[in-house]
Amino acid sequence: MKKGGIFITAILLLVSIGNYYRIKPDENIRSVVFISIFAIGVIAGVLLVQIIKKLKGED
Repeated sequence: MKKGGIFITAILLLVSIGNYYRIKPDENIRSVVFISIFAIGVIAGVLLVQIIKKLKGED
């Protein structure tokens, strides 16, 4: 992966978390909220894998 991969992924994670907190809370989970939570989880997982690879020296 490129040198800025971790940085770009971290920025995407911050943007997705910011978008999640802009959504008005409701008693039930709508599909938009579910997709936002899912996207945050996926991006956090990708970031975690990139950091682990960087620490192990595989990249």
